[in-house]
Amino acid sequence: MLLALAISIVVAAGFAIRHGPCWLDFLVQRHPPGVIIHHTATGATANGRPVNAALVDDSHKRRGWGLSNAHQTYHIGYHYLILPDGSVETGRPEWMTGAHCRGRNHYLGIALVGNYSSKSNPEGSQQPARPTPAQLHALHSLLLDLMNKHGFSPDDVHGHSEFRATECPGDRFPIAEVRRKIEETSR
Repeated sequence: MLLALAISIVVAAGFAIRHGPCWLDFLVQRHPPGVIIHHTATGATANGRPVNAALVDDSHKRRGWGLSNAHQTYHIGYHYLILPDGSVETGRPEWMTGAHCRGRNHYLGIALVGNYSSKSNPEGSQQPARPTPAQLHALHSLLLDLMNKHGFSPDDVHGHSEFRATECPGDRFPIAEVRRKIEETSR
């Protein structure tokens, strides 16, 4: 009995370390509290290959990220990836913990392909250097769907840099405009 209690405490401590300060919220909630938006900090291609969910999955696998269910291992840390043409690719299933913002991985992670940071992409050589209109349209539709499905508000949509010391999703990403537009259309 004492051994089982000790094992439970060790498992809970490991879970808390992996999921950060909001680990208890993650355990008891059924819906994510919101969305964190990222950019891939790449161009539309990398090493001659298009940047898509499969490429990001390979990249995240090299970083040692991965979470498995009974049938598949997901290395990609995001739940959705939006390509420059506006195509939305799925990453991890929504019910699965992300690997995109330490301490906030219970939020859904959405990444847009591009490098929107004027610091790391000053000349805009990694295109797109700003989200494309197609990406912003797809993001808007996806956010409205997720808000309806999970019950969060436009105030629950964040840029990665709101939680971590990072450039992501970049100073060229119009987070205020995205929130304003979903606020107007979600009424």
